[in-house]
Amino acid sequence: MENRHVIEERYWRRVVRLTGVLLAVWLLASLVGPWFARDLEDLRFADFPLSFWVASQGALLLYLAIIVVYALVMERLDSRYLRERQDTGASADE
Repeated sequence: MENRHVIEERYWRRVVRLTGVLLAVWLLASLVGPWFARDLEDLRFADFPLSFWVASQGALLLYLAIIVVYALVMERLDSRYLRERQDTGASADE
């Protein structure tokens, strides 16, 4: 059986890694999209420049996807963490 401290440390490493990856995706979406917006001006979709669609719809959909991924992965991590804690015999309130 693993030590409770080892289980908690592994859990927090996973949480921090997930948060870091999703923040990096958010940062790239927030900086790269606007940075290359002028390059997309010549491309048109539904009589609007493609940069308009990327800024108004694409970024919002990506932000929503980040939230959904975070919620799903954290749900899985939390349930795994609680199951490991129960397997070691430690209560969840300790």
